[in-house]
Amino acid sequence: MKRLIYGRWIAIAAAMGAMSLSVPAHAQFGGVVFDPTQSAHATQQIFNEAKGLSNQATRIAQGSQTNLTLAQQLTQDIQMAGTALKIYNQSITTYNTIFNNLKYFNSKQIWRTAENALMNSSVQNTYGETSGLQSQLNGQSQNASTVWKIMNLAISGTSSSFWGNQIVGASDRLSTLAHIEAMDAASTQCLGAVGAYNAARTNATAANTALDNSIYDTSVLTNSEVEQLNLLTMSNSHQLQEAQAQGQLQACLAAQSAVANMDKRNQASQTINDANFRITQQANNPTYIGGGSQTWTTYY
Repeated sequence: MKRLIYGRWIAIAAAMGAMSLSVPAHAQFGGVVFDPTQSAHATQQIFNEAKGLSNQATRIAQGSQTNLTLAQQLTQDIQMAGTALKIYNQSITTYNTIFNNLKYFNSKQIWRTAENALMNSSVQNTYGETSGLQSQLNGQSQNASTVWKIMNLAISGTSSSFWGNQIVGASDRLSTLAHIEAMDAASTQCLGAVGAYNAARTNATAANTALDNSIYDTSVLTNSEVEQLNLLTMSNSHQLQEAQAQGQLQACLAAQSAVANMDKRNQASQTINDANFRITQQANNPTYIGGGSQTWTTYY
């Protein structure tokens, strides 16, 4: 670029030198003659060279601006390349995760556990004393109340005279009757809960088996992310149903425990009441053996 500029300056200087060294023409009358054509050519050449220098300076400035733009573009390209590299690395990580899940998540047999089969109840029924109990326990009947009544001794002496003048909370007869009725209610509830649980387990056998086979399946389709999420959802649903059934059985056990506590409490209450009755009778009706002491008064 510098050589070109120097060359043009040399050409301009040569032109000017030629003008200064030109031999003036002698006029016819002895004066110096001015050549306007040659002067105009020299002036035009100077103008052209000046214009060329101006254009060259403009191109140099444009080249500098172009170089600056290219540097900025290169910086942006480097940043974009770094971003693309990060995305690529993330894609590789995601692919490796999916690949490892499909390759190693298939080996699930080590998690398999044997589910105990629910055995059917077998109840002896020699003279009809347990009629319907076996069907009830196996979930094949819905007559828990009837079955319970058949197996238990009915209450006799239910005439009005037998229950007459009995005060709730102060009557042994009414307390015993309440205990019997509470046992009837709790036991009927338990028989119904056991039958319903066994029936539900029987009806859900096919579904549980299908779910179990899908969980331990080693094919690619059942080990995809969507399929695994579906299996987890269904498994949670079955667990919820099982938890609800277990809750009913636990409620039954709680009711049975309450009834058993009634029996123990009545016995304890009866012991205190008997002691109080003896003390009261001894105080109101003192009787002593002839010639004896009052030792028996405090004996009970």
